[in-house]
Amino acid sequence: MSRRAIFVCSQKGGAGKTTFARGLLEILRCKGHRVAAYDADGNVGQFFQHEGLRDERGQLIPDQDPQAGCGFFNIREDDDRDILLNALTDRPPLILFDLPGGVVGELGKVLDHGAAPHGLFGAYQDEGYAITVVVVMTPVQASVRTVQDSIASFGDTIDYVAVKNLAFGAAETFLLFDGCAQSDLQFPISQGKRALLEQGGVIIHMPVLPARSYALLDVYSLGYMEAVEGRGIGARMPLADRIRVRQWLREFDAQLTPAHPLLGFAETADPRVDDAESVIEPPDA
Repeated sequence: MSRRAIFVCSQKGGAGKTTFARGLLEILRCKGHRVAAYDADGNVGQFFQHEGLRDERGQLIPDQDPQAGCGFFNIREDDDRDILLNALTDRPPLILFDLPGGVVGELGKVLDHGAAPHGLFGAYQDEGYAITVVVVMTPVQASVRTVQDSIASFGDTIDYVAVKNLAFGAAETFLLFDGCAQSDLQFPISQGKRALLEQGGVIIHMPVLPARSYALLDVYSLGYMEAVEGRGIGARMPLADRIRVRQWLREFDAQLTPAHPLLGFAETADPRVDDAESVIEPPDA
């Protein structure tokens, strides 16, 4: 498979999947990769709000080029779901979908009459796309079960990445996923983790972005690189917060490394770009 489609999901909203999707998109593009990005939560989705192209007045452009900004559709609407197939039209090297929490089942309504989306994924594979399902986790049981449920539903022709969102606790606090063998507390390794590793899946961590900096990104609807570079509204962010966003991006980029083959990273998509250090420059004072 010479192309890859990446579906970022979680059991419910608030797990951090859009934070992950935004970071992944910006790092891929920083490294010279051509990515078609889509927010499946419509034009109210945070992926679109932060990564969509804007006009000279700072307003989001309704008709987006997904390979430059961020397309959008409502996965809950029958007609809108066709975007999941129409995204293949130009055969971009990478396609990235940010799915709303708890709607993975909607994928099965495109070609599979509500069942597991084997027909949809088969259409992608017929067009030369490998598929990665990224599950962003919190330490709670329902979130951990999403890994197992995804593998049981989608099967073994799909690649899997599990992301521990460290905003909800240190890596070792994901006891229900990793298991625990302390004298006073014992849990077995989860079936989801066992299945993930058997499928050749990868477990990575998403570092914590300080709450104040995250809030400023949110209130201004900024992309990470907009903040780091102080572009447009990004110039309103205090330098200290811009530096923290830059540091988070670098840490995030390093955490992605074990999953590079499953997330569409080539050795160098652009020979002028060696690593994120060369594109995530220190903010100007």
